[in-house]
Amino acid sequence: MSDSSLRLTTTVPLDGAAAFDALLDELVLALARRGLRFEPGPEGRVLEGGAEVGRVLEWEPRGTSPRARLAWRAAPWNPDARAEVLVRVDPAFDACTLSLELSGLDAVLGWEPARERLGWFAGAGAALLQGAAPAALGDWVTDRLARRPSGAYARGAYADPIYHLPNFAVILEELALGPEDVLVEVGCGGGALLHSALASGCRAAAIDHSPDMVRLARETNAEAIAAGRLEIVEGDAARLPFPDASFTCAAMTGVLGFLPDPVAALREMRRVLRDGGRAVILGADPEMRGTPAAPEPMASRLHFYDETQLERIARAAGFEDVRVERRPMFEHARRAGRVAPEHLELFQGAGPRFLFLRKAAAAAHPAAPPASRA
Repeated sequence: MSDSSLRLTTTVPLDGAAAFDALLDELVLALARRGLRFEPGPEGRVLEGGAEVGRVLEWEPRGTSPRARLAWRAAPWNPDARAEVLVRVDPAFDACTLSLELSGLDAVLGWEPARERLGWFAGAGAALLQGAAPAALGDWVTDRLARRPSGAYARGAYADPIYHLPNFAVILEELALGPEDVLVEVGCGGGALLHSALASGCRAAAIDHSPDMVRLARETNAEAIAAGRLEIVEGDAARLPFPDASFTCAAMTGVLGFLPDPVAALREMRRVLRDGGRAVILGADPEMRGTPAAPEPMASRLHFYDETQLERIARAAGFEDVRVERRPMFEHARRAGRVAPEHLELFQGAGPRFLFLRKAAAAAHPAAPPASRA
């Protein structure tokens, strides 16, 4: 190891190949969140704003010690100064040690490498400690599991969201979709609701701000996308990438409580609905706080709304026809047939609040007065 190396290590109970694949998958996601696009593989590279900052020199995903080694161009102002990144898995018994090592910074920090390396090291260490402090760690857990889901666990949960099925049943029952409908889903997660909705013969489009969920939703609904019946894009609920009056109906579930500006998001939803278009939105009930539906640390980062607040948000967004209703979930959960019997009691009671919205038809223009006769 060179004297200018920085190494991070962790141990996980996986075999070598599985650990390498999982680490590379997580690196792709983590770098994307920081504006870097990692294209893994033997000819892989890392791009920052279109410029290449890393290129794969060695790619050994299998074997006794899976690894990837990259040339790293840390200093475009000094093109001859090259650092290296080594991603390595060392199996041992029933676990693996994973390491990520950055070396060669002395060539970049040429003016006083030893002292400046300490400064860079302290900055990197501070970022690590900050990420493990309560506020940032709580944000990370919330994003990872619910607000911007990513990773293997989230992909499994959102590909088959058993405990969301009762909510989906209410939404689909209310929308009563048919072949003439065009649905937009805001915050589509893994695409399970879309998959059920498309069985009606409708067409659809959806957004999610999680790249991992967009990828999963596309996989889940690959057949509909190939047939031209569905488009799924990465986007922001407050800036929908669709033209005015594109859809007959809209859905949103598990999203409202995380929105920083719910009025802006609902205003956008109204904009893309046609006159007479309908929408169903699952709210975020105050009673959920601290339950399995909204545990900590998510609960501290959710906005909860009662009936009055939900109606106020919808009307501020411009919706004219607004209803807030609670819908019992127990029968939907029982009929789904997949909720564990011991968990059915979670669906007892009055049920969650839903927003049922309709965009009013444009007022008819008054008839022009008859032309006067001179």
